[in-house]
Amino acid sequence: MSKAPEEQQKIANELKKDGYSDIVIDHWLNPRNFGRMEEFDGYSDKCTASCGDSMWFWIKVNNNLIQKASYVSDVCIGSVTSGSILAEMIKGKTIGSALRISKDDILKELGGLPVQFVHCAKLAKDTLNMAIIDYNSYKSTPWKRAYQKS
Repeated sequence: MSKAPEEQQKIANELKKDGYSDIVIDHWLNPRNFGRMEEFDGYSDKCTASCGDSMWFWIKVNNNLIQKASYVSDVCIGSVTSGSILAEMIKGKTIGSALRISKDDILKELGGLPVQFVHCAKLAKDTLNMAIIDYNSYKSTPWKRAYQKS
């Protein structure tokens, strides 16, 4: 989020008072893999949670291993941190291993989220699943991607 160190510390202190874990605070202030991926093998179109938050996910795969992952989400602490930690969790994993990650695994890696943001872990997982479905649908017929809508 490129804020001055003193401003980041002030934000971190406020979030700690609100009960956020150090991991959530770190991923909120320094999100990993945030942004659109230009060269990808799997992509999820907009996935929207019941609260209205949206997320998109991209994966780059080589020999069935996820090499890179990125996401974009609304600026909500729950969705940004869930996307950030999930993108980190799946790097180097097989597609099958990534599919087995649950929303509870995401919440555990984050050290939990307040109840009003727990659904964001499910949003991240659902969005990743859509990117994997996209990857699988083009894996055997990569020439079809040329006809995909941009």
